[in-house]
Amino acid sequence: MTLNFTELLNIVACASSCSNSMINTTGVLESTDNMKKMEILAKYGHFIKHYGTGKDSYYYFRIPDKTIKGGAFRRKKTTREEIESALCDYYFKKEKEQLKSLQDNNMTFEQLFYEFMEHKKEKVSAGTIRRMLFDWKKYYKTNPDFIQKPYKDITPIDVDDFLNNIVNTTEIKDKAFCNMCGILKQTFGYAVSARYISANENPYRVEVNRKKIIPTRKKASTQEVYNSSEKQLLLNEMNRRLQNNPTNTCILAIMLDFELGTRRGEILAIKNSDIKNGEIHIHRQVVEDFDISNLDSLKRIGYHAVEYTKSDAGDRYIPLTQKAQEYIKQIQRINKETGESYQDFLFVKDGYILNPNRLYTLLKDACKRCIKIPVKGTHRIRKTFVSTLVNNGVPITTASRIAGHADERTTIKNYLFDTNNEEETKKAILNALGDNPESSVTTTYRNAENENVTKRDSNIILFPSNKKAENPCFKRIFH
Repeated sequence: MTLNFTELLNIVACASSCSNSMINTTGVLESTDNMKKMEILAKYGHFIKHYGTGKDSYYYFRIPDKTIKGGAFRRKKTTREEIESALCDYYFKKEKEQLKSLQDNNMTFEQLFYEFMEHKKEKVSAGTIRRMLFDWKKYYKTNPDFIQKPYKDITPIDVDDFLNNIVNTTEIKDKAFCNMCGILKQTFGYAVSARYISANENPYRVEVNRKKIIPTRKKASTQEVYNSSEKQLLLNEMNRRLQNNPTNTCILAIMLDFELGTRRGEILAIKNSDIKNGEIHIHRQVVEDFDISNLDSLKRIGYHAVEYTKSDAGDRYIPLTQKAQEYIKQIQRINKETGESYQDFLFVKDGYILNPNRLYTLLKDACKRCIKIPVKGTHRIRKTFVSTLVNNGVPITTASRIAGHADERTTIKNYLFDTNNEEETKKAILNALGDNPESSVTTTYRNAENENVTKRDSNIILFPSNKKAENPCFKRIFH
């Protein structure tokens, strides 16, 4: 019985997978290769022509191929062996292309996504890969019918059904929906860039009932910022802890952040050389490290500082308050006394950058256990800082620049809150409306009808109660 080429490949695959097999796979592959060449020569050998005699002798073939410029693949060799090898190489290549085309046509959307992620992980941070994979597992893996369909068979209607299934079965907010759609958009965009499909074949679109998507509403100030009394309680608690543990610069990082309003990764990436002339230069950040070699099992491996910020606008200078300068001097003194040092960084512990998680753990414990207020992390300190600037007359443009925002709309939408407590807010409203009991003067007098009237403002004009004020514009004229 004669085996064809595909059957021989199956034998090789089986032999390779059996660790105890005595089959010499190298020999099988060589025999398979030779057999395949014989098949090609038997089928296409007639293309080879021999011309001339003696020194002028040569072999030549011309194979029609519309995919090649000129419409044919040509080769000219001096020996029979060389021309046969060239002919076989051509058909080997064509067969691989056909096999790849077949695989591409049958590639599922899930397979396309993972191929795209392998490409993308060389271009973006590990944190971005981690966030995308989180959304993939939450929204896509739960829809196997969609992701296991060949991506070339996916139609715009399939996309509609998939997205509408998400909004109909999941309480999803608009920001999360946008991020989730981004995976679909970028994956099909990759297929276009890789020339797997044309731009006209891209099925991506978003046609859903947006009323079912939860809009992102601005949270209450009580949740988003520290009011004046909460801030003071927290700073008092930090001072108490610092007295008990005077070398803990993590405490001072929290206190300093109320004066800088930086992101958590930014404040921990500050170096002593960044502090000059009463200002601090923010131009780097601490980021998380992940092992992304296995996309199905990402592992957190630590942190490191990078010489860039979240956006270009993050590279900025922040003026230092007197209190901020005192905190910095205190931190530098502690580092000197304890011998802590690492590449000129300000916040160091055990010879390395301070772990960002320690800040949140410290804040959580202080808020929840000690001063009994809702837990508010370092990002709430940042929002408190920006709100304080604007509430005290700093222009939004300036506050946005100091915060390192690329767009003022981000500042307005997400960072402006009332830092007063409820009682202070109520007083501020009444004062703005001119109702200030402490400063108003109350007098009593008698009106035209000898009735007692309370007067709060001497500028109030009183009209007689027994007569309606005449409108001079509507006098009747009689002839």
